[in-house]
Amino acid sequence: MSVTVRLATPLRAAAGGSATLALDAADLGGLVREITERYPELAARVLRDGAFGPFVNVFVDGEDARYLDPRAELAGKRTVEILPAMSGGAVAELPDAIRGPHEVYGSFIDETISIAARQTRDTVLFAVGSPAREALELVGVDDLARTVIERDGSAALGYGITEGDPELRAIVAGLMRERGVACGDGNVIVTAGALQAIDLAARVFVRPGDVAVVESPHFTNAISALRNHGAGVLEVPADDDGLDVAEAERLIRRAGVRPRIFFVVPNFQNPTGATLSLARREALVELAARHRSIIIEDDPYHDLRYRRVDLPTIAALARGRAEVVYCGSFSKVFLPGLRVGWAVAPVDVIARMAAAKQTVDSSTSSLGQRIVVEFHRRGRASEHLVKLRTLYSEKQLRARAALAREFAATGVTWNDPDGGFYLWVRLPDGRSSRSLFATALEEGVAFVPGHAFGVASDHTAAFRFSYSSPTTERIDEGVRRLRRAFDRTA
Repeated sequence: MSVTVRLATPLRAAAGGSATLALDAADLGGLVREITERYPELAARVLRDGAFGPFVNVFVDGEDARYLDPRAELAGKRTVEILPAMSGGAVAELPDAIRGPHEVYGSFIDETISIAARQTRDTVLFAVGSPAREALELVGVDDLARTVIERDGSAALGYGITEGDPELRAIVAGLMRERGVACGDGNVIVTAGALQAIDLAARVFVRPGDVAVVESPHFTNAISALRNHGAGVLEVPADDDGLDVAEAERLIRRAGVRPRIFFVVPNFQNPTGATLSLARREALVELAARHRSIIIEDDPYHDLRYRRVDLPTIAALARGRAEVVYCGSFSKVFLPGLRVGWAVAPVDVIARMAAAKQTVDSSTSSLGQRIVVEFHRRGRASEHLVKLRTLYSEKQLRARAALAREFAATGVTWNDPDGGFYLWVRLPDGRSSRSLFATALEEGVAFVPGHAFGVASDHTAAFRFSYSSPTTERIDEGVRRLRRAFDRTA
């Protein structure tokens, strides 16, 4: 039987310039054999080891071929489309390209922080999205650590269970039930911060050529993790209500792809501080369900709300309609240096993530986990969160007041998030935050330029301003220095 194969523009040269091919094939296996025999140059582009390779997406009447049996009959099918898979905007041209070293994506956020930290002059850091020293001192870590070591001895410094300390998993499961998620201990894995949870989810779900839909601007570290595991990213604009889900649907349709992953930071997003609205959370669940996609919900700022009421987690809204991997962390609300986070997912997914973790670090720090447990045993967590919200709310108010005072009538604008650590500051007249960054360092102040938060999207006229770390007095001084740098780059 004859099947019409439609080729995307980048692949047509390998088929003699043809946009469509008529091939005799009863099933996908036969189609592969036909391409191999009749179009060897095209085969070199789209096939690997007798099957369609990781650098293409194949759709049979709009259905992703990855979910079809290779022996499934093509009778009655109208068209087979072969499209280059997105891979950070690049398409592999030749098989040899995958045999050498591949590009590894890092984080310009961390590079910026390193640049700022190396400054020999006094520098006010609006670049670092980390808890304040005052917040860390509230914890009383000396006493916590002493108690753990005196009580548990060498066990506190030995290897632990890959999935995490049982008591800590029970604590996390309780937290998640408070957030509306049906969760038992077996649904929890403890990780080295939320970022490792994201990376483990990528290891489990992402294959080269898969598409991840991400908000833009986005949390660069997480997106780099997805790209390092072979995902191409489809950037979707975000506004004050978070990811524009309607625009995501349009872009998916236009690109002709089936997303494997949706990645979102729903509460007080890094870098903008925006919160995904309830309507968009519901719409995202529906969209992911239609595409049978995984939602990675990165929620490290959940407890740092200063105004209005908490919104339901996406994991709670999904309720079996879509699969969600929820990632949380104690870094923002406890001690970041302990590197203790978690993921919550179905039991079988947790088992796969645990297997992946065993090839990375085997287990998260036993001492760090036990310190978190001891803090919760003492019943101090709720009171601590109240203090943190007061502390960071005051810092946010101070930062917005300082910006209003120093940048009046300049055209510089910023948003007003309901929580978290960040403001998103926009520059007027097409100014570049890269240029401002260089001058700001000379003035003794640092932030993260906007271009760090996109792959192809242009955010150069904006920057991330983190108010969490400096004292209120340093916030005032830092904004004064920022205005001097602004005037110098006029």
